[in-house]
Amino acid sequence: MYNCKDSINLLLEYLDGEMSPEDAQHLREHLRGCSPCVEFLRTYRATPGLCKKALVARMPKEVSEKLTEFLRSKIKSAS
Repeated sequence: MYNCKDSINLLLEYLDGEMSPEDAQHLREHLRGCSPCVEFLRTYRATPGLCKKALVARMPKEVSEKLTEFLRSKIKSAS
């Protein structure tokens, strides 16, 4: 049976289906008894979707312009 560190290190292999059936069973056994690792797995699975959503989101034009103006003023004051 795996410990938490082992489990976390093997998640990608597990999710990609590249783990032997025996190792996958050991990992599932650990996950059945470890709620922190189950929560980590849940967030690990959700990460790609969240990243895609973040890349699609656009900053409102007014906010973008104010941010650009602010950064330019900081650059000028640092020179």
